[in-house]
Amino acid sequence: MRNETMENQIDEQVDEMVPEEAGQSDPFLHTLTSQAPWWLVSVVFHVLLIVLAYMMSIAYNLDTDEREPLVTVTTLSRPVEAVDEKKPKEEMKTALMSDRDTHPTDPTSKEMSTIEVPPDILKKAEIGDHFETINLDRPDTHSAFGTPDAHMFHSVKGSDDAAGGGGSGGATLEDVIGAGAARSPGSGGGWGGGKGTGVGNDTGSGHGSFGSRGGGGRKLMVKRHGGSKATESGVDAALRWLAYHQEADGHWDAKKYAAGEKTDTAVTGLALLAFLGAGHSEKVGEYKDNVKKAVAWLMTKQAANGLIWDTTDAGGHRGEGYPGAIASLSMAEAAAMANIPTTRDAAQRAINYCTETHQAGEGSDKLAWRYHPKMEGDTSVTGWFVMAMKSAKVAGLNVNHASFDGAIKYLDSVEHKQAGGDPGYAPASTYSYMAKGTEGSHRLTAIGCLCRQFMGWKKEDLQASVEGFVSKGGVPNWGGNGGGVDLYYWYYGTLCVFQQGGDVWKKWNEALKVALVTNQRKDGDDAGSWDPVGTYSTEWGRVGETALGCLCLEVYYRYAQLNPGNDVK
Repeated sequence: MRNETMENQIDEQVDEMVPEEAGQSDPFLHTLTSQAPWWLVSVVFHVLLIVLAYMMSIAYNLDTDEREPLVTVTTLSRPVEAVDEKKPKEEMKTALMSDRDTHPTDPTSKEMSTIEVPPDILKKAEIGDHFETINLDRPDTHSAFGTPDAHMFHSVKGSDDAAGGGGSGGATLEDVIGAGAARSPGSGGGWGGGKGTGVGNDTGSGHGSFGSRGGGGRKLMVKRHGGSKATESGVDAALRWLAYHQEADGHWDAKKYAAGEKTDTAVTGLALLAFLGAGHSEKVGEYKDNVKKAVAWLMTKQAANGLIWDTTDAGGHRGEGYPGAIASLSMAEAAAMANIPTTRDAAQRAINYCTETHQAGEGSDKLAWRYHPKMEGDTSVTGWFVMAMKSAKVAGLNVNHASFDGAIKYLDSVEHKQAGGDPGYAPASTYSYMAKGTEGSHRLTAIGCLCRQFMGWKKEDLQASVEGFVSKGGVPNWGGNGGGVDLYYWYYGTLCVFQQGGDVWKKWNEALKVALVTNQRKDGDDAGSWDPVGTYSTEWGRVGETALGCLCLEVYYRYAQLNPGNDVK
């Protein structure tokens, strides 16, 4: 009876179960999964999966049919794109740089010196981007032009003579010849004899170098000496014209552009000087390729004795004097600005020709220069040779001291002193064409005065002479149809009056800017050039005229003022 009662109770409990509970087929599994730990359930589940996979693989291998499967599964991988290295940030360009320019201090340049600029030199730099570095014991950043010894032309080494020995009246040769150095009193007995009491070789502030031709120095000098945006635009336009009309082999063809004679050596030298004067060299600048080609062409025209002259120019410029001197001048400045051994060697040999072969006289009897070697000199040709020797000394090349002595003696022989003059100033002088000539012209006087300036004469000794040739020849004036143009006079006059400074420079400069800037061609193929009009223009044509005009507008920075602290008002 009791057993029947328990069975009835179990049947009632089964009837009362919810559908889900009633639907459970295996109470054991239910009990196991509901009461067992979770990890145990997980182990059992994974074991079952492994067993199931094994059984399926056995079934697959039992299939001996060798037919290719209907579907082939391959592993796909996402292509990996090549990742470029992070490009360095492009350096901001300055206004004076271009796509073809090699920055003077670019550390990646193969031409770059490994020597760093010492902090003490940086502190002493007036502008900060140019240093005098031709000397081997100083850093070479390729932006420095000239030598720190440029305040003197003579550099006597190994001599035990007291400072001040030699020179007129005992004035030291270093002082007489030194650009910007004042003469000192002494007791010497004429040229090359006696000992004086002058200042030593190392006095002076290094004037005469080429360090302000580019960058910040150029901008500063333009502002300081009266240039303008218009004059700089004129320089840039002239250089563009010259660059575009350079021949493939590096020279300029004079007759191709309106010259009456073949004077390619001279006009190539003048064009090269124009590029150098604006800071472009064989190493730096937008036009460095043009400079390289011009230098290379001149070197191909150099003879064994050092003369640079295209012999096919024999009919132009009356001989090899003019073109040889102009080419030597341009090579000397190219050597100073880039310091390339092959260029320096060619420049040195050219200067040796100037002083040892072409100059009249021998030894202490040297005098001047003219069309052919050893001819009696004239002032016009002599001016180019003196400037070539001056730039050679700035470049650190060797120049025979006696050659400067000869130039000084020659200028003494062609100088005509005038009576009277302003108190405190030396009397006005003019310079004739040759020693046996009469009173000189304004053009020749400008040449004579410039040579005196670069061989150490003080401003007060030259003031009356400079004012005299400006008064006689006038300031630059283009005139109707170019009738007043005389770029040969303007070139020497501009260099000389700039060195003199003061009111005479201000007057000249204002006239120069008007004459050149307003008459520079602005149209067509001639844009940037100056028409070959006026005196001597047929000898060098459009190329020479444009080079000379450009050189005049570069006067603010091409050469340092020799006596900037001793300005004559």
